[in-house]
Amino acid sequence: MPALPGRTLVLVDRSGSMFWSQVSERSQLNRADAAAIFGTALALRAAHADLVEFGTTSSAVEFRKGESVLKVLDRFGNLGGTDTTEAVRRHYRKHDRVLIVTDEQYAPNRHGDPTAQIPAHIPVYTWNLEGYRAGHGPSGKGNRHVFGGLSDAAFRMVPLLEAARNADWPWAV
Repeated sequence: MPALPGRTLVLVDRSGSMFWSQVSERSQLNRADAAAIFGTALALRAAHADLVEFGTTSSAVEFRKGESVLKVLDRFGNLGGTDTTEAVRRHYRKHDRVLIVTDEQYAPNRHGDPTAQIPAHIPVYTWNLEGYRAGHGPSGKGNRHVFGGLSDAAFRMVPLLEAARNADWPWAV
């Protein structure tokens, strides 16, 4: 698990669609809890992180350095619909990076691109746990990155991209 320097905003999708199915056929863990575990682990390792759950509403999830990820998981709820854009607007405060763990199910015509709320020079990393057809923002240009699914390799992506160095793909041996 990388230690992220600076200030990090971690947004965890707790909308209804995240509770519909498991992360894989071999797991009983739903996407909402997988996102919360992953987001909490990242927040705990960051130098300074704001951990936020979002759905129709959003709120900060309190945690202490060194606290158990599973204890923090108990503080997350089911927040109904999805308004990623409003969560970004409400919680982004000149962070050095924004990490969003979601299924990217949202209403683009109603809410707009959540990544457009963040200055272009600030990196935004999105982990899409479901793969809905329309993503919530651009990817692969500038500082906007979207990854499909979660694995141990997902933890290494942020430091690799921020270091701007060449490396093997995470699944290469």
